[in-house]
Amino acid sequence: MPASTAPRFYAWLHRNRWLLVVLIAAFAVRVHWNLLVHPLGDYVSSDMRGYVSRADQMLDRFGEAIEYHAFFPYGTHFLLALLKLVFGRDNFTAIGIAYALLGTVMVGYGYRIAERVSKYRWMPPLLGVLLVFYYPLISLGGYTLSEIPYGTFLLMATLALLRLVQDGRTRDAWLTGIFAAIATAFRPQILMSIAVFAVVWIVMRKSMPRVRFKHLVFAGIPIAIVLAFSAARMHHHTGRWGMVSENGLFNQLFGRCHNKKAAATPEEPGRGRIRFGPPPLIQLEKRAKTAPDSWVQLDPALGAELSYTGYIADAKPLKELMQKCIEKTGYLGQLRYATINVLMLAGYNTPWPDSGREMWRHKAQGWQSLYTAFIAIPALLALFTCFIKRTVTHHGILAVHVWAIIVTAAIYFGDTRLRAPYDPMLVLLALETYVFSGVLIFGWARKLFKRKAG
Repeated sequence: MPASTAPRFYAWLHRNRWLLVVLIAAFAVRVHWNLLVHPLGDYVSSDMRGYVSRADQMLDRFGEAIEYHAFFPYGTHFLLALLKLVFGRDNFTAIGIAYALLGTVMVGYGYRIAERVSKYRWMPPLLGVLLVFYYPLISLGGYTLSEIPYGTFLLMATLALLRLVQDGRTRDAWLTGIFAAIATAFRPQILMSIAVFAVVWIVMRKSMPRVRFKHLVFAGIPIAIVLAFSAARMHHHTGRWGMVSENGLFNQLFGRCHNKKAAATPEEPGRGRIRFGPPPLIQLEKRAKTAPDSWVQLDPALGAELSYTGYIADAKPLKELMQKCIEKTGYLGQLRYATINVLMLAGYNTPWPDSGREMWRHKAQGWQSLYTAFIAIPALLALFTCFIKRTVTHHGILAVHVWAIIVTAAIYFGDTRLRAPYDPMLVLLALETYVFSGVLIFGWARKLFKRKAG
């Protein structure tokens, strides 16, 4: 190492010492989990099998039109196909290491986001240590699912957006768009965050003077490119035009009807019957026995299980069923459904797939209880920071995502697993709320003490 470079390198090491410790610990925990405790190759069932099989089909029949490949977002099976192509078709060790690296990146970006959001120097190390051992994210990294890769690019986009609103650099506008575009391929729900940010920028643009309209255009270009590719891909597979995937309307059925399962029976030859039920709604049905007096119940409009004739993504029968449910419940009933859906982001269900496995269920339930008790409400108290001048460029950017997942849950259904990619930001907001409350209470107590002493 050149003598002139060494001092800068040592200074960099000193500045980033806590981040490096957190990253090393996060990777050690995750790679140990993915390779020894919870090998990904031992848990290829249900949704995991779907992602893996679509990746295999993509490699075997590259370029061939397969209708069902357009039903789910494609980012995860694209990622798995790439890993299989490079490291071997059944090399789940490589996939496990890749997921451990993605989970480690999530921890690192959570740390960096805390540096941008909090005014307390000890907050990033504290958040980093908590995320190192945060079981819900460790657990999800042990399955070939979309949450960890989506969460990685979600946090990368969020940090770039924080830099953009605070520093106003064009480079960060492009990075925000690129990372958000990649996240869209894994889970298009990030588009709701983009829509919420657009509203916040329109309302609070005077409080974000460094964000120019040109920045929004630059950020929008990569997203537009991915959406155009996604639409062309969907048309290739189905002959129909759409955005990223065709499962949006199907998932909306559960939000409007509160059924626990739905089955589609196609009339055309070559199409099989498909039956699906969201785990949180299946779990919610059991509250009729475990908590019969609770306001939070499934209470389906037309029945716990619905069926229709047609392909699973056919819009006509799905819209007809939803219209019947809306007519049956009325708008007050739909408001109740939406409220329950939002509540399910914070509780009333154990994250799947752990919920279906006896050896992991109790651990998942314990961590979910901790979230419900200590994180949910404090994080929610920060909801309006995106509409306060002095917080909109810091905590407010994280609050944008809170609004987005609330609206998404209200429209579709709530799920503690689907919330998990946002947890690093939610935990940070909760910690900041605790600190703010503590400082406020201490200040009041100090004034009261001085007044009595005087």
